[in-house]
Amino acid sequence: MEDLVNLREKVLSYSLESSEMEKLGYNRILLQVCGQAGHGKSSFINSLRYALLGGKFEDKASEASATESHGGHTSQRKSYLLTDVITLVDNRGFGKADNYEKEEVYTQLGNLQPLDEDVVWRNSFDERMEAITAVKCNSNDLLLPVFIYSAQCGMSNESKEEIKEFLKNAQKLTGFLPIIILTKRYLGDFRTLEQQFRDLGMERIFPVENYTTKDHIKTPEKEKTFLSILSEALDLVNFRGNTASSFGTPEEEHVKRVQMVLKIAQRNETERDKKKLRNKWDKEHEEKNKTKFCRFM
Repeated sequence: MEDLVNLREKVLSYSLESSEMEKLGYNRILLQVCGQAGHGKSSFINSLRYALLGGKFEDKASEASATESHGGHTSQRKSYLLTDVITLVDNRGFGKADNYEKEEVYTQLGNLQPLDEDVVWRNSFDERMEAITAVKCNSNDLLLPVFIYSAQCGMSNESKEEIKEFLKNAQKLTGFLPIIILTKRYLGDFRTLEQQFRDLGMERIFPVENYTTKDHIKTPEKEKTFLSILSEALDLVNFRGNTASSFGTPEEEHVKRVQMVLKIAQRNETERDKKKLRNKWDKEHEEKNKTKFCRFM
């Protein structure tokens, strides 16, 4: 039990003061919880808060998600204060994971969408470009991505490539290798899934079973898992602080994130234009063939 006390104290007493990151101008850590809708993002946030802060179990994050999305996934970047230094962010999840949704998620991960407001994403390319470039650097936040994935879903070869691309971009956007959380560990083959994520280059992978309103009886192992996740996150921040020469000021990192999201959006728009042209050509070609066939008849 002493390990639990030490882990909890480490997180609760953590400070950026006098660190290299604080000297660069950072004063808060945003744990950017992201992933597909329904994989357990909000439940994970509830579990972290319950493990660290104790008291009565509260289903705040899950309730917020259901209210805002009418039973689907949250439509806001909801923030939850964990300590004076650490804030959990429940980013809007994605469903079909098309290019529009991916761009939306990247704007959230890059802190280019405001906290605690509806996530607005425009279908017009010009409007999206204008919205991204208009964002000002109004925070001094370190962004640490936490990717949630349900062990119940498994990972196909097709989804593996999409996840690989997403995790790679998340690292480029934030400067941190994502922490992987495998939820519903007892409902799937989490060991195989864990190895698949290691094959993608991920280093910190945690299979968990979230606390819920129906099952929130604490156990030492559960507590240790959730507290260890927070401890590992702080270790990552400390490591980057020791190599801060590769990390810019909040303003410099903000500019990099804006440029990266713009580049992704522009590339996707080019791909969409090419697809439209191909579809148009295929349709015209099909009509010509029909005309020729009718004349022959």
